[in-house]
Amino acid sequence: MFFLSSLFNRSRATKTAKAPERRFLPRVEELEAREVPATFTVTNTSGNLSQSGSLPWAVAQADQRPGMDTINFNIPGSGRQIINLSQTLFLTDQVVIRGDSQPGYNGTPLIYIHGSSSVPSLFLMTKDPSGTTSSGSTIQGLGMYAYTANAITILKDSSGNTIQNNWMGFHPVTAGVFLNSQLFSFSSGLGIQSGFNKIINNTIAGTYNAINVGEDPLQTWSGTVYASNIFSYNRIGTDPTGSTAAGYGNAQSGIFLGAGAQSSFIGPGNVISGNGVHGVEIYAPSAIGNVVFGNVIGMNTTGSYAIPNGQGVLIAFGANGNAIGNAWGGNYISGNINGGIYVGTTPGGAGNNNYIENNVIGLNANQTAIVGSQSSGIVIQSASTGNVVRGNVIGGQTVHGVVISGATGNYVLGNWIGRSWSGRPFANAAFGVALLPGGSFNTIVGNAFGANAFGPFYINPQAVGNFIQ
Repeated sequence: MFFLSSLFNRSRATKTAKAPERRFLPRVEELEAREVPATFTVTNTSGNLSQSGSLPWAVAQADQRPGMDTINFNIPGSGRQIINLSQTLFLTDQVVIRGDSQPGYNGTPLIYIHGSSSVPSLFLMTKDPSGTTSSGSTIQGLGMYAYTANAITILKDSSGNTIQNNWMGFHPVTAGVFLNSQLFSFSSGLGIQSGFNKIINNTIAGTYNAINVGEDPLQTWSGTVYASNIFSYNRIGTDPTGSTAAGYGNAQSGIFLGAGAQSSFIGPGNVISGNGVHGVEIYAPSAIGNVVFGNVIGMNTTGSYAIPNGQGVLIAFGANGNAIGNAWGGNYISGNINGGIYVGTTPGGAGNNNYIENNVIGLNANQTAIVGSQSSGIVIQSASTGNVVRGNVIGGQTVHGVVISGATGNYVLGNWIGRSWSGRPFANAAFGVALLPGGSFNTIVGNAFGANAFGPFYINPQAVGNFIQ
């Protein structure tokens, strides 16, 4: 704009003089070299890299070509096709692997990738020493089973990937379901040390933790942040329909957020049920700013009956600034054997400055019935401080609605405790709010209490300085 204006002003000032003639002089420049995307087709079930048409062969072809390529499947025969791998498939360039391209696919995987005791991960997404990276890749429509670590591992050199419509950690057969955890006890579905990935509409069962994000919190954190991963519409711990965990389940946690896992979005639409210990576990001082919203935790897809986790959600070991429910939408957290939400644990320590908002805890999705036998709705303990519990419906627990024990400076504001949002009574079997020893200097204000069996409050003599209104 400045250049055009300057020419215009100059032509007005010198209009009596003949301007020098300007001519357009074309020149030839070399165009940027670009690779045309290629499609490689898997036509057999061989796990041999040297056999043309095998999956390892197709991955190697795609790795060698810069830019986006596609791997399709057209293996002769009907029904399930099993590809047995003897080594990990390394993805080092951008690729779309489409298990759903196999003829006859109708939403149920027909291509199953099987490993062995010599295969830590079936797919490992990383970069090549030359600098190309698998960032922006997609893996979809596959079944994955028989590996020692993860079905898919995503390292920090590969980000922005999409993992969707897969079944991981189990293999249905006529006689039942084979679980990966029966072969390798500490295997997972996904191991993610990367950011901006989208994990959508997968079923992950038959593992230890279904999904691990970040680093081991018991080791020294590297300082790397694994941010903005999205987990939506997955079934984690149940069968692919989200209706049962019988024969499925994960032994430990559904989603584990460890060191460096930050700004994750868990939701909407996940069914996180049938996990042996926790549905969601946020467990590291550097696990910050994660949001869990719009999920069913401890029930079936429609939130009508219990498929218990051990606990619904745990925030501990210094995890801070996380949100379980928010203005975008709360969660349905019911039917979990040992409680709905725990902030702080022994010996794992505190969770601080977290938000628990707009959840339905203990009731079905319509707030018309109690679901399962959930001990306490929300427990804050182990020196946890600065946590805000606001706008939740907490009813039908087998013990207390809210428990604060050995924790100070927390806030319980504007909740419906022992009743539904509309006023229908659903008594907690003991107290609405129980302040146990050390549950001191907390604020409990503006809550609506229903028919809690022993009354709205229990205040232990060793719980002092609380503001209650």
